Amino acid sequence: MKLLYSKPMMMSTPMRLPSVGVLSTETDMQMRVAGKKNLIDLNDIVYLKSAKNYTIFKLRSGKDVISSKTLGIFEEELKGVSNFVRPHRSYIVNFDFVKDLLFNCRGGELFMDKEVINISRRKAADFRRHYRRFLTASGKNVSTTIRMKTKLRVS
Repeated sequence: MKLLYSKPMMMSTPMRLPSVGVLSTETDMQMRVAGKKNLIDLNDIVYLKSAKNYTIFKLRSGKDVISSKTLGIFEEELKGVSNFVRPHRSYIVNFDFVKDLLFNCRGGELFMDKEVINISRRKAADFRRHYRRFLTASGKNVSTTIRMKTKLRVS
């Protein structure tokens, strides 16, 4: 038996495939929950939390919305939005809702409304750089917002 394979067709121009959760406007995110399309305003998202193969959206109203997409997919979609950053492998946070920051030798802590989110050691420097850019773009004072925690050991 002889197998024949044909050459794949080459396209002159690359074809663009639509994204899984296309940003319909600059302030809305489209996602599918329980088979229905939902639009979520980006300004209402406090943070996104990973739960294995699901993502939990914590909204300003206190409501939780669960999506069946992973956090990595949403990270790619939010890459162009300046006030969203990933401080830890389980979270993406919105800088607009950050109340306080504390950096230490283990990375740091991020204080939201009622939550404390750890900043990983590996991502602490990048997180600090993004946060400084966000503060300068929004016209806030950088030096009074970011605190460093240092403890001296006396032996």
